[in-house]
Amino acid sequence: MSEIDLDKDLQIDLHRMLEALESSTDLEGTALVTKTGLRIASSTHARTDVDQHSASPATLVSLASKVSEGLRYGKLSQIVITGEDGYTIITTSDDSKFMLLSHSKRISKLGYYFHRLSKYYTKLTELLSNIAIGEANY
Repeated sequence: MSEIDLDKDLQIDLHRMLEALESSTDLEGTALVTKTGLRIASSTHARTDVDQHSASPATLVSLASKVSEGLRYGKLSQIVITGEDGYTIITTSDDSKFMLLSHSKRISKLGYYFHRLSKYYTKLTELLSNIAIGEANY
């Protein structure tokens, strides 16, 4: 068994949802990734290195969950990485096996993007609620 086995129609639905999110915002490079680092869906604009969208964010989510827990801040919901030329937003939850990554070069709408990403994350993870994830084979 591979790590995750998705029906072709579900893959198309996930891709369309990510495209819809990007087309209604200034977000780009949006991808849905397992917490073990496997990219399972992305927009056509997700042109970055696969490792940038998978293994590195998986490591960050694992570490940030432990920090949030240790500081008694509650369950982790988002990580924001700020760079000179833009932002990466990772949306996740302790209850899910997935994370949603997206990028933006605009600071003025970050609150709006947090809201939109949270809504889409909920919709995407609901579609994947019955999907089993096997062991990672790296």
